[in-house]
Amino acid sequence: MEVGNFLLCAVMGVLGGIGVGVMHATFEHLWYHTLDWLHRGGHIQRLAPQIDVTQNQYHKESFWATAIGPIPVSAAAFYLRHGFISRMQVSSDIVGSLLFTWTVMVLHDAYFFAVHTLMHYFKSVYKQVHQWHHATHGDLTVFNTAYGDILDVTFTFAPFYAAVVAYVYCQPTWNPVDVMFLMWAVNGVDMMGHCGYKLPPWVYVPGSMGVLLTPLAQRPKHHYIHHLDPRYNRSLYFTWWDRLAGSFREDHPKVVNDISTASNCSSEVQTSFVCSNSEQFSKAANDKQFF
Repeated sequence: MEVGNFLLCAVMGVLGGIGVGVMHATFEHLWYHTLDWLHRGGHIQRLAPQIDVTQNQYHKESFWATAIGPIPVSAAAFYLRHGFISRMQVSSDIVGSLLFTWTVMVLHDAYFFAVHTLMHYFKSVYKQVHQWHHATHGDLTVFNTAYGDILDVTFTFAPFYAAVVAYVYCQPTWNPVDVMFLMWAVNGVDMMGHCGYKLPPWVYVPGSMGVLLTPLAQRPKHHYIHHLDPRYNRSLYFTWWDRLAGSFREDHPKVVNDISTASNCSSEVQTSFVCSNSEQFSKAANDKQFF
């Protein structure tokens, strides 16, 4: 490769990474303000209404966490751009795009579960790379989706999607609609998992491109429980791997399971009950250092 072409690929890689960071930040703002509007209108409720919410601003750390990992992938994609362009074939095969999205997310869920579990298993890795992402515990909003160490987001996403890019390049043709569906679904499910709200199907079905209609798929409360107690629910899209590994948890003392219960959370008896159980559970979790 000529020096000039190498430098051009490097520059385009940086620009590509910045583009991914901007795209992710745009998604976070879109989801945050949409859900906040639905919440203020009484259409959705917080999963743990007794926990004060302070995470109401976008974190600049999230931008760098999502922008750095894609740089080498973007540089490689630009270097191979002629192959990608010649193989690109726009298609309105919606079923095919949905199947592509579902398949990639099933595979990424297995990869994510493995890497994520290792981050929790090795205490030094957890403390140096992943603990930052858990700093807010139940005080969680969409703006916490990518909040964490650059290596955290890079390890859990970049290698897998580099393999996806390589796979797409090796195909006789590829459909950019598939990529758009995948980007919407992955970002949607990830952000719904960090939003802190109990969401109805009319939100999480279109937000996931229908992926969350899969049997035993995640719901927002499952990943929220992971942030309350990181020993459980370490997968990202589905609950299969956690169920097999014995790390699945359906409920938590802090989580309200229905809106009618949430509306009564202000009652003295119920608040006392929830707070008492929450404190006991938090102490137990801290004793085990979330591993």
